[in-house]
Amino acid sequence: MKYHSPLSALFALAVLPLSVQANFDLNDLVPATSEQGQALVSNELEPVDGVIFADSEPQAVATAHQMLLQEQADGIQMISVGSGIGILSIGSADYKAFDNRNATLLSKRKAYIQAFEIAKKQFVENMQGMNNACTTAISESVDVIDTATESVANVTSDMVDACLESVQGSLAGYVTFDVFDDMDAQRVSVSLISTPKTRQQTKRQLGCLTVSTDPNEIFKHIIDDLQSGVMPPVGAKVITHPETNETYVLGFGSSIIRHNRNKTVQRKLEGAAINQSQAKARSALLATMQGEEIYWQGGFSETLQEANEQFEYVPEAPGPDNVVVLEQDRSTFVNQLKMTDSYKSISAGQLPAGVSTKSFQSHDGDWMLTVAVYSPSLEAVAVKARQENDQRTATHSPSSSKHKLSVHGGESEQNNSSQGPSGQVSSANDL
Repeated sequence: MKYHSPLSALFALAVLPLSVQANFDLNDLVPATSEQGQALVSNELEPVDGVIFADSEPQAVATAHQMLLQEQADGIQMISVGSGIGILSIGSADYKAFDNRNATLLSKRKAYIQAFEIAKKQFVENMQGMNNACTTAISESVDVIDTATESVANVTSDMVDACLESVQGSLAGYVTFDVFDDMDAQRVSVSLISTPKTRQQTKRQLGCLTVSTDPNEIFKHIIDDLQSGVMPPVGAKVITHPETNETYVLGFGSSIIRHNRNKTVQRKLEGAAINQSQAKARSALLATMQGEEIYWQGGFSETLQEANEQFEYVPEAPGPDNVVVLEQDRSTFVNQLKMTDSYKSISAGQLPAGVSTKSFQSHDGDWMLTVAVYSPSLEAVAVKARQENDQRTATHSPSSSKHKLSVHGGESEQNNSSQGPSGQVSSANDL
């Protein structure tokens, strides 16, 4: 059996036509939606006991998605699919536009990440529950002063109402359903879905080290699938090869390509965007396959003061003998509300062998998008290559001879070398 290096698959991607590599545009984030971003379904279905039932899995998902969008609020919806009961979660966040286009893009990317975190938090909240602690305190006071000629009174009412909630738990096996950027409202939404099937498919199932699929064919199928859909800036996706039924898990990462008038600085910024998007893609893949810890804490604190005063004390010497009577009653009402939301997700671990990444620029040049791919076949190829490399290095150990390093002199003002190696090193057909 002939083994193929995963690098040949990546090289094959690199020499694809530009139209194939750059066929990902964030202006087309939701291919199956209306202009308002609402999913198109053939007919409306009512939930039964909070669960959407439909004749087909796509119809159930689309209906649940439409219901959440129509509510114009973050939330989850239970759906009935072939593998059991699934959960669809939608999170959304706003971004701002600035004179500096880099700032606008960074604000938009932050909104995608925030919406992603909200959708994940709702998964954990639904699956594991939420901690809740609320405190309400109300106090009233009456201060009355009577003299031989006058009677005055101050009445004050204070309330403090505070709630603190938190969510903590592990999450794995979810995939991205869709993402949407509402340019008019400057608001993005991210939809995630988790079903028994997605949770099972995203598990690492290597089995025996048998390679039955050419890695080049794997990547070709993945590119074809991405071309027909959307490459989102966050999350993960699962696809299945139609001929072998092998499952591939795709992790997506993104970064904003900052723009600078200096060409050298611009190249540095593009390199930084590639590194950042690749790291985020690998993190998304790891989080989906292995799981991640989700933390959220939020709450509110509200204070209210209501008063009716007929007098006030002299500040220097408060007491019944030092009172200034107000000519008219003074009414006071002050309410203050403070709210907090804190999201954190942590994924850490070692990715399996054979994970490969490929980065693309969006058509407008604003986004660097990366997809990280795992499949049992790719892992088996990498493990086989490692075994062959270990055997090779074991039989050709380097010489143990050594000498003291010379650190002085030897510098020449003339470049006495010819041009160094430049060009393609290996043929894709030989890898």
